[in-house]
Amino acid sequence: MFCPNCGKGENAPDTYCRNCGTFLTDLSGNTSLINRIIGANTPEKRVNVGLSFDALTLVFSSLLLVFLFGYFDGRYTRTGEAAPPIIYFVYAFLGFTAIWQLLSLIVGVSHKNKLRGRNKDNTSTGDKANEIADSPVAANNLLPPADARNVVPPSVAENTTRHLDKIPRE
Repeated sequence: MFCPNCGKGENAPDTYCRNCGTFLTDLSGNTSLINRIIGANTPEKRVNVGLSFDALTLVFSSLLLVFLFGYFDGRYTRTGEAAPPIIYFVYAFLGFTAIWQLLSLIVGVSHKNKLRGRNKDNTSTGDKANEIADSPVAANNLLPPADARNVVPPSVAENTTRHLDKIPRE
C-alpha cells in the first residue's frame, strides 16, 4: 500500500507508514459499517467512537434501571402490587450492562492515553529518522558500540562445510 502523505510504498494496510508515520487506512478491508459511516478510519477516531458509544450505553442503561426500579417500587408502595418476576431479570440485565460499559469505558480511556503517548513518541521518532537519513554520522552516535562477548562461535557443521569446499574436485 502506498502512503497518501509521502508516497512511500510497501506498507501494510491499517498500520502506520514506516517513512512519515501517517496512519494508512485500508478502505477495501472489512472495517465495521459504523466506522465507515462515521468516518472513523484511524485508531484515535475508533477509540473516540467506542468511548462515545460506551458512555451513551452506560448512561441510558443506568437511567433505565433507576426509572424502572423507581416506577415499580412506587407502584408497590401505593398499591401493594409486586413487580412481575421478569422485571428482576431486566434489573439484572441492565445492571450487568451498566457495569460492562463502565469497564469498557475505563479500558477505552486507557487505550486513548496509550495512543496519545504513542503519537508523542512517533513525532520524536520521526524527527530522529530524518536526522539519521540526513547524516550517517548521527546514526552511529545513536547506536551503542557492539558487544562481542556474547557472540556464538560457528558450529561444527559450518567449519566442516568450509573445509569440504576447499577440497579440489575431479
